[in-house]
Amino acid sequence: MDAGFGLQIKKWFMLAALALSACSAASAADLPAERRTDWVAVTPAPTRIDGRMYTATCSQARGADPAYKFWFRRGTADGLVIFFDGGGACWDDVTCAIPRLRDAARDDDGFYKAELITTDDPNRFNGIFDLNNPRNPVRNWSFVYVPYCTGDVHTGSNTAQYTDPDTGEPYTIEHRGADNFRVILSWLKENFAQPGQIVVAGSSAGAYGAATHYPRIREAYPRGRAVLIGDAGQGVMTQSFLQQRDQRWHAVLPRGLFRRNEAITPETDLIGRLAERYPNDRFAQYTTAHDITQSSFYALMGVENACLAWSQAMSTALTERQRAPNFRSYLASGETHSILRTPRFYTETSGGAPLADWFTAMVHGGAGWENRACEGCMVRPTRCVY
Repeated sequence: MDAGFGLQIKKWFMLAALALSACSAASAADLPAERRTDWVAVTPAPTRIDGRMYTATCSQARGADPAYKFWFRRGTADGLVIFFDGGGACWDDVTCAIPRLRDAARDDDGFYKAELITTDDPNRFNGIFDLNNPRNPVRNWSFVYVPYCTGDVHTGSNTAQYTDPDTGEPYTIEHRGADNFRVILSWLKENFAQPGQIVVAGSSAGAYGAATHYPRIREAYPRGRAVLIGDAGQGVMTQSFLQQRDQRWHAVLPRGLFRRNEAITPETDLIGRLAERYPNDRFAQYTTAHDITQSSFYALMGVENACLAWSQAMSTALTERQRAPNFRSYLASGETHSILRTPRFYTETSGGAPLADWFTAMVHGGAGWENRACEGCMVRPTRCVY
């Protein structure tokens, strides 16, 4: 391996550390045992859907356990939360060659979570998963937690071929995130009746899964009041990434939002289209102004000065999205990544109001659900280094 390629590998590993460190931090503050609740793990059986058999699986990256499962709990209130988890992404020979595995020495080893790991257990989560916190408006609802281990932001339906950039050896990745959720949704329809209220949510990669599968969820549950909230998944991408994504993942697009053979570009606003398609539903996004994980992945897509470019592109798109009457955003200060699973959900106020109260107003339709933004926070406090 020549010196230039060696330096590039070092840069990739630095970005991997940035990219997954904040994703892993969401599980750092486990709930104590006395606050845990009755979650049930389900290993889904192979399922026939529209004449095709689907078998839920993780990435099957080298050294990864392919076993897949999801969790649910039944609440006492007439509400259902469907939550898509995050954990990085991969789309080319380099990023897919560096998975995060269960026994990794550090939480930030790898560009994507390639198998289910110890922290993929909702008993360990905080934030909206703290079902004993009186400030949590969904604490008494039913939950379905959708783990993530396929490198495709829950949108893939393909077995992709790659080549290890170090050894030249071929390898495959099962990008089956979309297929996994088809299986879960089939189970959901058999086990959960139409709820009066639905929250579809996702953090990081899960924010894209929530948006992608929202129309399928609404087809399954067409009645009741529904909300979509994307946490730390602003959709800032490059055209080359979109092309690689479609080639490698065979990415599944949301039903009914795109014309046949329509070209998808970085300016295509998926959330805006969902808000237009479902005018009686509510749509929301949360992000920090300088999210280090989102901007790190933007750098991996080949963007120079990505930490500045990402913030600028995010702000422009968010402003345009706010034109929709049923969309709101919460822009917080800082560089942290994702919040819905963390204790920061109850302490975040930098947007000018407590995030937990803003979330409650969104869910229940009360006053206080407005576009919120931190003051003066778009000026980056530290030097841009990638």
